[in-house]
Amino acid sequence: MGSTAKLPQSFWIFWSALTATNVGDGIRLVAFPLLATSLSQNPTLIALVTVFTYLPALLFGQIAGVIVDRVPKRPLIVASHISRAVILMVVAVVVAIGILDIAMLCVAAFLYGVGEAASDPAVHAMLPEIVSASDLSRANSDLQSGQIIGEMFIGRACGGILFAVALPLPVAVNTLLLVAAAAAMLSLGKEQTPPAEKEGDHAAKPAARRIRELRDDLVDGIRVVTQSRLLGAMSLLVTVWAGVSGAFWGVAAIFALRDLESGEVGFGILLALAAVGSLVGARIAIPVIRAFGAPGVAVTAVLVSAVSIIALSGTHELWLASLLLAANGAAVTLWNVMTITIRQVAVEPNMLGRVSSTYLVLARMSLPVGAGLAGALASATDVPTVFIVFGSFLVLASTVLLPLLWRELGRIWPRGQTSAKQAGAGI
Repeated sequence: MGSTAKLPQSFWIFWSALTATNVGDGIRLVAFPLLATSLSQNPTLIALVTVFTYLPALLFGQIAGVIVDRVPKRPLIVASHISRAVILMVVAVVVAIGILDIAMLCVAAFLYGVGEAASDPAVHAMLPEIVSASDLSRANSDLQSGQIIGEMFIGRACGGILFAVALPLPVAVNTLLLVAAAAAMLSLGKEQTPPAEKEGDHAAKPAARRIRELRDDLVDGIRVVTQSRLLGAMSLLVTVWAGVSGAFWGVAAIFALRDLESGEVGFGILLALAAVGSLVGARIAIPVIRAFGAPGVAVTAVLVSAVSIIALSGTHELWLASLLLAANGAAVTLWNVMTITIRQVAVEPNMLGRVSSTYLVLARMSLPVGAGLAGALASATDVPTVFIVFGSFLVLASTVLLPLLWRELGRIWPRGQTSAKQAGAGI
């Protein structure tokens, strides 16, 4: 059963830092596509910005997971925030002097993604060090709420408004938010050095031995996922789902500006209004999973997401598109709270960075693929066709993978259980 005690102050500092980062991410997710549309009307070139944002997770995500399991996580997160702030500061200057082009924007998106690839698994792995296992589901729900409020409500709405005021402004504000998040993380207590670092001076080891250890650590992280029916099936479903999400984001700006005729500010407001569903999903996740069980929630979440994406193809009304995106957001958030909690409890602490990175690599491998394919398909046909094709693909994948997950999810998180504390049994 979940604890009723208050979450510790260190969690709320952690929450504040991540929420500030999420506000900046929301601003950037609106600003970068709008910057791309101001430079080109070619859907393929615009989608390339999304591709380069998520490509680093594919290239470096597994290595980042090994690093997360070997070094203190807080300094790693801080370094990631500062490096991304520097990148965005350069972008703001380039935009201000009027020399930005698509190639520069893609490079900036790629470098930003490198920092994100290191930070995200560290965040997932650090949470169990801050709260107890019985509080993980509640903490994850609060973190999802902060992400939604910060990124989808505040960040995305502000991204469109700031862009309308001045092109460099959203990038500059994102820079300041990353610096503030880094300062909040620094105020947390010092972590203990991971046990792997206490066994000997890693820097003194021969290069060949360090390479072998790195290879072995990478293989171990993949093995834990692939040898578990639960983790393996979840990872495959997330891979497909992320590809559909990438497809949407690859054409989202074009859909809003051309099909919905929303304008730049309307684009930001559309995404902010759609976040209402995501916030509701975060707040009701625990009681809903407790009442209906993880298997029922998993099936409902995937199918609601798929149907809402397909239904976007038939609307030209801003309010209806907002409702459909809200339903999609609620479904995704319910899934996230459940599966992140299961991983954090089921996986050994010294493996959590690598396992989390494996999930992120698979998801972010699909995001740029989905965005790139969506851009090419939209160029050859139209945006509504993209929604029909990718939404249908998610339906097809769910009919194959959900039967594999049904029994495992029912065993891991049965009705009446408020956390995934028993998730380690049999994994």
